[in-house]
Amino acid sequence: MQPLDFVVLVTTMVAVSAYGILKSRSKVENNAKDFVVGSDMSAWSVALSVCSGFISSISLLGFPSEVFYNGPMIIWYAIMYVIAFPIVAYVFLPVTYNLRLTSAYEYFELRFNRTCRSIAAGLFCTEILLYNAVALYAPSVAISALLDVHILISILLTAALAATYISAGGAKAGIHTSAAQMVLIVTSMTLIVAISMWKEDTNKIVDNVIDGNRARLMEFRPDPRIRHSAYSLVFGGTGTILALFAANQMSLQKYMSMPTLKMAQKVVLLNIPCNFFILFVYVIIGLIIFGVYHDCVPVLNSKNELLPYYVLDRMSDIPGFTGMFAVAIYSAGISTLSSTFSSGNAVVIEDIIVPLLEIFNMPNLNDKTRKLIMRIFPIALAIFAIGLALVCSILDSLVLQLAFSIFGVVGGPVLGLFILGVLVPYVKERAATIAFIISIIASFGTAIGAFYNKVTPIALHLNTYCNTSFSYSIANNSMYNTVTEIDGWWGLQYLRISYQYYSLVGVITSLLVGITAQAVLKSDSELKVDSRLLSPILHTSNANNRENVSS
Repeated sequence: MQPLDFVVLVTTMVAVSAYGILKSRSKVENNAKDFVVGSDMSAWSVALSVCSGFISSISLLGFPSEVFYNGPMIIWYAIMYVIAFPIVAYVFLPVTYNLRLTSAYEYFELRFNRTCRSIAAGLFCTEILLYNAVALYAPSVAISALLDVHILISILLTAALAATYISAGGAKAGIHTSAAQMVLIVTSMTLIVAISMWKEDTNKIVDNVIDGNRARLMEFRPDPRIRHSAYSLVFGGTGTILALFAANQMSLQKYMSMPTLKMAQKVVLLNIPCNFFILFVYVIIGLIIFGVYHDCVPVLNSKNELLPYYVLDRMSDIPGFTGMFAVAIYSAGISTLSSTFSSGNAVVIEDIIVPLLEIFNMPNLNDKTRKLIMRIFPIALAIFAIGLALVCSILDSLVLQLAFSIFGVVGGPVLGLFILGVLVPYVKERAATIAFIISIIASFGTAIGAFYNKVTPIALHLNTYCNTSFSYSIANNSMYNTVTEIDGWWGLQYLRISYQYYSLVGVITSLLVGITAQAVLKSDSELKVDSRLLSPILHTSNANNRENVSS
């Protein structure tokens, strides 16, 4: 990087940080809840913040690499967005929003029991610890390459900046900063596409993409072991998105900052065009990079270094652009970390500390103590994340798959319990608790089994025979169209299930066990459920039934 790149990097990061903290303090927070949740935010700011919370450096680096190595099937996510986000907005969000809960998992105690709430809170803490590790590792790999510094230094800087935002300004600082960072990310990625189109031979890129089998989108085989098929991405992806945006504290906390339910629903629906545009840009970048390096694939320490390598190789001659790209990576990483730190505050206080104080008959926390914990907790979480991020460096996997595996394994059982709560009033607390525990075992067992048996994807062919006359016909090589099998008992084939289905494993197990257990445990089946804890679509259905009966 040139001196101008460092100037761009430092100046922009300081400006964005100052913007977020100053905006967060433009209105005084009335209490600790405002510090955690935020209040009176614009719909676009919150929508961009929600989007950035999961876009992050993981997808910024992961999506282009995924397309480069495995093809553009991931574009099927676009259909899944259109299915999943309206379900979030109109089926699930009205319940949690109208209850005005600080922690999403308080719902489980209201609907079922404290055991379910505590387990869900513990799962969320596990999720953010694991996800933070990946979210820290992803930008650190890129930044260490761009700045030529040790990866540990990059990890420390990223974690420190994210913790500072939340400790200094609370949830509002995180939302404002994430929204500004999202604009930087989109701008940088759009410029990469534009500059590539200007500098590279687009006709050659298109030809190379077609020759390299990177235009293949028609994978409709129903085999659940196929890593990316239309079915796994649309149906499995819908489960993951519902787990992230309907039953996850990181998202729900931001929805609660909106003054009305309609505004919160608008935030959710705005994520459709936001995510669709970002996905499209990432896929285009991945195809461009493949078209450029089709004849000679660069040798990298990690597959996740592909995009930074491309920018340094092809765009470092543009003054300040490498610095701007570094800003985008840092912004993507910090926006995610600040979201997890802020949401972790709410869960630790409301779902762990407060219940423990009640159990031991100790006085509740006052506002001053709550705010102190909220400022200290992000620092402690950052320290844990730093240690786990170093572990990620030994895992030979695309960060995108790691992240979605975490979301599916942890989020699936929670989503399943949430569906039982809002859509199946027949199921009561004992059956729900049994279903929750068994779904967790099934979900984690699937992922651990896949890891233990070293289930890895078969990448499409790449030409590593640079400057030779060697030719290779992918279309005629059947290896790239097959599913490899695990030796041994046929039942172990289940462990080859696509990671895209991990969330559905938890959901389906929870529903089947919950409904079955309730049929067996009939003692509490007559207990009434508060209508506020049920989805409005059930209210509408019941109202229509009453009208039909009266007529």
